[in-house]
Amino acid sequence: MPEAYTTLYRAFRPHRFCEVVGQEPIVQTLKNQVKSGRIAHAYLFNGTRGTGKTTTARILARAINCENPQDGEPCGKCPTCLALAQENNLDILEMDAASNGSVDQVRDLCAKVAYPPQAGRYRVIIIDEVHSLSTSAASFNALLKTLEEPPEHAVFILATTDPQKLPPTILSRCQRYDFKRIGIKDIAAQLSRICKETECEAETEALLDIARAAEGGMRDAISLLDLCMSYSQKHITADVVQSALGTAGGAARFAFADALSDGDVGKALRVIDDLMRAGREPAVFAREMTRHLRNVLVCCAGCAELLDVSDEDAARFSAEAEAFGAERALRAMDLFAHAEPEMRWASQPRMQLEMAAVRACRPAFDQSVQALTERLDALERKLQSGAYASPRAKPAPAPRAQAESPASPPPTAPRPAPKGDAALWQAVLQEVRVTHMRLYTALRKAAFRGLEGDAAQIAFEPENEVFYTMLSAEENRKAVEDAFAKVCQRPVQVQLHLNAPAPAPAAPRLDEEALFAAFGRENVDIVD
Repeated sequence: MPEAYTTLYRAFRPHRFCEVVGQEPIVQTLKNQVKSGRIAHAYLFNGTRGTGKTTTARILARAINCENPQDGEPCGKCPTCLALAQENNLDILEMDAASNGSVDQVRDLCAKVAYPPQAGRYRVIIIDEVHSLSTSAASFNALLKTLEEPPEHAVFILATTDPQKLPPTILSRCQRYDFKRIGIKDIAAQLSRICKETECEAETEALLDIARAAEGGMRDAISLLDLCMSYSQKHITADVVQSALGTAGGAARFAFADALSDGDVGKALRVIDDLMRAGREPAVFAREMTRHLRNVLVCCAGCAELLDVSDEDAARFSAEAEAFGAERALRAMDLFAHAEPEMRWASQPRMQLEMAAVRACRPAFDQSVQALTERLDALERKLQSGAYASPRAKPAPAPRAQAESPASPPPTAPRPAPKGDAALWQAVLQEVRVTHMRLYTALRKAAFRGLEGDAAQIAFEPENEVFYTMLSAEENRKAVEDAFAKVCQRPVQVQLHLNAPAPAPAAPRLDEEALFAAFGRENVDIVD
């Protein structure tokens, strides 16, 4: 009968603190506690799945019971370490609160804590997914008393992925350690070591793809590596990973992003067609593109050092950031982020992906505010570059007799100032509108009183005092004066006026004689 196969994540589970990847601050703190003997009675390990919470708890349980700890590490050779390594030991009690979180089970666990340890100095209770106890308040109440005043030989280690569900009475009695997501490079390096020990050949890009798909979880990454090994028979390439996991791969993502930045709808649709023919899932590709465009957006903000990618990919992301711009990258990212959940209910998920791609390439097909802003920005850039400048009239051809010495064109005469206050004011408003839309809005609330010499008189009503104050600023007044100078072809000063509020109407005078006649003089008392 063939020997039972042990999955990779179980075969390569760390047994020492130094083997835990990506959690160096936590590991160093726990090692120092073991060396100094300052062991807390309750710990809380918090973090996403596969980041090493339960593994670290088991290592800590062996380290505090080891007879000869070495630099805070369990020696693994003493009788206590050998006894605790057995699955039937009674000094390390593990309970999964997700499936064994009833009140009776918690009370039974607390009753076992009272018994002294058999092999080591401490009896360690590891409760995984402890937040699941929150479904029954009585379960936490049963645990609270023991956790508050445990026996000297008892150490509780609580592991959770959702500490917000724990009551404050539990949190306040535990030392909390937050396990972070493991970086892509650290995961890829660990996968490379596993491949060497298992005599498996793997490309660097393939390991990076597996690390990205794991989303910071080492256990997920090792399980995906195990899947790829079964698929490829000890030879893992990027194509193997993409086929096994259903991902698009870096080349397809960058090609698709280049099509979006160029506005090439045909190229984007061809990339989608190639992926669908290869059996890729539209929702998975939308998720990948959301993450990809997030990296582009980070580079747009000048924070390329925050990307957990190779140096080559970081340079490609920076180049795409220059092609996209922050506004376009943000809009495209938003399109694919919203397309992914919509695919779950769509009968044709591919169409949702294609519609997002078309809208990302063509802002004119997208009616959102972001798309409208992007179109306006593109139009302003073309206007500033002179792409839409009106063509100048071609000069009439010179007679053939004078072709040998063509005359130089006459100098362009200055544009005459508009006649009339209304025409002059409209011309100034249009001039301000081109460069200062905010000042144009304020000037529309004003009244132009005309020119007095070289001074333009502009008045505001009392209810528009805020615009009067805005234009009173030196830089804003200077912008309006420049507009007048450009229209009038001479320097013009701007004088602002704020009209006084209209006086309140006087109260009507009482007819005293009429009051006396109506009510009697003795019944009327007039007070000023």
